[in-house]
Amino acid sequence: MKTVARYVGKTNKIISEVFRSITGTVQADPAFFSSYFHMQNQIPMIKRSFIALAFVCLFTSASISQSNGILPLTGLRFFNEGISAKSIEVKIDGAQLISNRIPLNKDIEILLTRPLGFTETNKIIYAGAELTLFSPRGEILSQIPNLLARNESTGFITGDLSALSIKFGITSEMIKANMNGTVKIRLYDLKGKKSQMRLEIPVTVARKDEPLQVSKLTKAISTKEGAVGVVNGLKAKKMLVSVDTSISVAPKMAYTSLDISAIEGSSISGIFQGKENFWVYDDNLNEVKITDILLKQVKGAMENNNVDYTLKIPYRPKGNGAKLYTVRFRWESPDKKQLIDVVVKM
Repeated sequence: MKTVARYVGKTNKIISEVFRSITGTVQADPAFFSSYFHMQNQIPMIKRSFIALAFVCLFTSASISQSNGILPLTGLRFFNEGISAKSIEVKIDGAQLISNRIPLNKDIEILLTRPLGFTETNKIIYAGAELTLFSPRGEILSQIPNLLARNESTGFITGDLSALSIKFGITSEMIKANMNGTVKIRLYDLKGKKSQMRLEIPVTVARKDEPLQVSKLTKAISTKEGAVGVVNGLKAKKMLVSVDTSISVAPKMAYTSLDISAIEGSSISGIFQGKENFWVYDDNLNEVKITDILLKQVKGAMENNNVDYTLKIPYRPKGNGAKLYTVRFRWESPDKKQLIDVVVKM
């Protein structure tokens, strides 16, 4: 019985690590996405046989090394290469940025809670953050060697460092005649350790009269499949995620199926009037161009005006089941005040 107990304990731990790594979390921790909400993902009950244990062990060795991912709302891509964080937030004026449209000449803050991976000297870490702004064609438009230069000599006391704040702004001189580009930030260890974290944010310059898309009211969609779903200006009861290979519209493609139920705050016509986008990325977070269209079904009940929203998103050929993909979906109301943003690894 003790041997069985040990196997069950190990299995629980391994399954937990697998689940967490699939979600793209830092250090295989599902709380990574707490930058957008506080949620507790529950691992489904599975039969723990010795064969299942062997499968999970093999799967863990392949997937736990995946230390990159995409955040909802902004589409920020992160690459943990020795440095990680418990969570990441992108803010303007203390509110959460919920799109990648940014104003010029205004501070943008990236907040990393509980950063790990730095060399510690007398309970002090020394961090640098290099910014590079790229044009849509990949040209370097501007560079700042260290956004944390003010603390370069003093460092950060680890006992007081619950979060590391990186602030930057984009000026018209920096972005020149471009209306969009990519901000790349490399967080690194100043004490010679090669560890780093890379952050990449695709940005579009907002119009001068355009209201900022920020919020303090985003909420999680309850889900058990490792997907991350966020809503703003709406409520949604839950979301089910699965793979669908039965669709005959594009018989060679596999689809990510999202079933978002009991949406409150909109209507059937409101959902149809909104704008939908989806993106597919390979295991290295390179975007994969998909020419097939997404499919959807919107249903509702007249007595309570709740909406059920089902989406089928093409993301890979049916024969590529062994490869890992990241799928992101975003729905946005015409006034941009309501949104649904989902990221899932399949």
